[in-house]
Amino acid sequence: MLVGFESSILSGPMTGVANYTFNIVRCALELDPEVGFSGFQGRDWRRFDLGAAQEIAQRKQTDSDGRLSAYARVRRRMRDRAAQIPGLRGAAAIYRETRRKKFVSSVHSQSLDLFHAFNFRPLTDPGIPVLPVIYDLSTFRHPEFHPGDRVRWLEPLRQTIERAPLVQTISDFSRREIASLFGYPMAQILVVPPAAAPLFAPLGETTTQPGLDALGLKYGQFFLVVGTHEPRKNIRTVIQAYSRLTPSERARCPLVLAGGRGWGNLDLPEQTETLVRDGSVRFVHDVTDPQLRNLYEGARLLLAPSLYEGFGMPVVEALACGTPVAYSADTAMEEISGDTGSRVGALDVDGWTGVLRNALNSTDHADPARRTERIARAQEFDWRRSAGLVLDAYRRILN
Repeated sequence: MLVGFESSILSGPMTGVANYTFNIVRCALELDPEVGFSGFQGRDWRRFDLGAAQEIAQRKQTDSDGRLSAYARVRRRMRDRAAQIPGLRGAAAIYRETRRKKFVSSVHSQSLDLFHAFNFRPLTDPGIPVLPVIYDLSTFRHPEFHPGDRVRWLEPLRQTIERAPLVQTISDFSRREIASLFGYPMAQILVVPPAAAPLFAPLGETTTQPGLDALGLKYGQFFLVVGTHEPRKNIRTVIQAYSRLTPSERARCPLVLAGGRGWGNLDLPEQTETLVRDGSVRFVHDVTDPQLRNLYEGARLLLAPSLYEGFGMPVVEALACGTPVAYSADTAMEEISGDTGSRVGALDVDGWTGVLRNALNSTDHADPARRTERIARAQEFDWRRSAGLVLDAYRRILN
């Protein structure tokens, strides 16, 4: 069995879709030697085997160690600035069209059995069965939260889904969304959740505190929000809720907002600048994975106030480190936490303030039994188990 996929995404930062693609493909290769992968890289096809996966894993480790972090930051800023230049945007559009044509002209020479569209849809119809991965439908439910290019890229998704023998997603929430929005049969929607990386595990205060020292933080004495700073993440509501704490409460536990610089109008409350100046609210960008692990374990509480999520990786990663979580009600994040976290209405400022105060007056973050329970919950999500579901889907499609 030979499966095609777009491997170009594995050349950039290993977050989001790239991280999901890498882990599913790597584990599928480990589980079934009869399955092969061919990746469309740039404008050419290359066989993707365990050796290629190992090279990427080593690169990920180098990036995580921080040795390439400065270069990655510069590269990301240059890319973001280039995206704002009309001429370069036009050149990027020409390049995308050239890749699409190359994909069309070369895909049949690969003798693929199926194409796994990890980035929602293929560049164009490859003429063979396609298994699309639909992480969420936020561009359809909330197009205002996304850059126009992304919304346009996903406009043809309905046609991809209608032709697909099966559809893959990452939560029961997204499964229901796909069935509701596109009328696709629930029985043909496969839920394959992601998992926390092995890195995200508790190491104890003695090991974690030195990494927090560099950020001026103390173990168990700060609140944490993790995610790209974009409108959908709803950090406005958390800052509003946090601002209602007393000055002494804020001094005791600053609010750390860790994540990449995103897009759109965050509509931050007017008191944000004052809170930043006095050190109560802290924006942290460009953290490496080890630094993020320190933040997860050291936090008194992880807050995930997103308005819409297909899964919610920060929740499972924080649980894997033993940290309490609070998340928006009626989202996919409820499936991750089970009964180990606190649910709050996404826009309920009073509710989020109450969660913060409860955390300040609780020792839940340090309770060994509760920490063990949270870690066990996170371990229910496993990349190899998910890859096994994908392999079953391949066989189901081809049979």
